[in-house]
Amino acid sequence: MLTQLAEECKIDAVSVLTPMFISPSQEQLVDHYKAIASNTGLPVLLYNNPPKTGVNLATGTVAKLADVTNIVGIKDSSGDLTLTAEYIRMTLGRKDFHVLMGRDTLIYGALCYGATGSIAACANVAPRLCADIYDKYMAGDLKGSLEAQFKLAPLRIAFGIGTFPAVIKESLALLGIDAGPCMDPVGPMTAEEREKVRQVLIGMDLLAK
Repeated sequence: MLTQLAEECKIDAVSVLTPMFISPSQEQLVDHYKAIASNTGLPVLLYNNPPKTGVNLATGTVAKLADVTNIVGIKDSSGDLTLTAEYIRMTLGRKDFHVLMGRDTLIYGALCYGATGSIAACANVAPRLCADIYDKYMAGDLKGSLEAQFKLAPLRIAFGIGTFPAVIKESLALLGIDAGPCMDPVGPMTAEEREKVRQVLIGMDLLAK
């Protein structure tokens, strides 16, 4: 229903997270995504984020779903580069299926394996730096791409300072962009947490001392 609503609102595509709270089998996940895809004309992007949902899309499951016409790829936020690489290996030859990295510390590694790109939370705060990882890699500047990846890493690692997405919101506020407060129960960060985030941004040359 939400996907159909998105289609009515002229959305270009949908990213569909695995179910959470329940523990579906891989066969049930295949049926779940096929049902969504068959009921919309929109491109559908699978979204694997087991640290948040407790549900993991197996490589065989993704390989089966890659054969569905309007399932166009997967965003993998598992943090398991071996899994990401297997998604890529298992879908080789399917030119209309794309594997995208969802863990911002692993963008460079995923590109080396053949990922199409990434969907990076850190791009909300450091878009040019995230783009540099991709642009430099595609230009053959592997050293520059890896340097950009290493420079980005402290921001993604800093997500643990607060409850997601507090670090993104506070970072934007420190950069002068009003993204509004986090909804309860996340709420605002403490002054001590905010200072830690500020130091990270300073270290990345995103914020003056």
